[in-house]
Amino acid sequence: MTSPLQRYTGGALQCNGYLVVGVGGEFVAIDAPEGFAAWVRQALPDGARLTHLLLTHQHFDHTADAAKLQRETGCTIHAVSACDESLSLAKHAAMWGIPVPEAFNVQEPLGNAGGSANWAGLNWRILSLPGHSVDGAAFYLPDAGMLFSGDSLFAGSIGRTDLPGGSLNKLLEQLRKKLFSALPLQTHVFPGHGPSTTLGEELANNPYIA
Repeated sequence: MTSPLQRYTGGALQCNGYLVVGVGGEFVAIDAPEGFAAWVRQALPDGARLTHLLLTHQHFDHTADAAKLQRETGCTIHAVSACDESLSLAKHAAMWGIPVPEAFNVQEPLGNAGGSANWAGLNWRILSLPGHSVDGAAFYLPDAGMLFSGDSLFAGSIGRTDLPGGSLNKLLEQLRKKLFSALPLQTHVFPGHGPSTTLGEELANNPYIA
């Protein structure tokens, strides 16, 4: 792997999962859509280790392969809350004929306060972003200028807020306060669905933000 970032897209809802190069042969994954575990096995260089999986929220499309990835790699899973089927939209998945994700272990839930962490030798900032889901979060790499926004912010749109735990007003408030008023506008945004963008592009053209 030569790029510091690789993206996988899979599952019924075409969810993005990301693999970030860390230090000393360690890697960090963000979200785990269906098929992600098999892709990670092929994407990791010989001798490399996936040490951490960061979940932007626990909706089924983002956690389909979380347990499998944890079992196969021994990675530590980080999420705002402990694994909770009520956060997975299990009823919606069942209605659409999609299996409910297997339970996984979040050893130390991050909570809603945000903060910072060093994972795989990289300095991360944790941004709690409820609104699309009650456990929504984004993960920011200031040294690389990269933000993993989950389903909170997309290129040209935002996450839907009509699902359980959603709030349009709260989501917009969090985006303006924690992203657009706090981070450089040249920050590259890698969302849970669709193409990447920048905060500057979204501030100028996203109808929900501009």
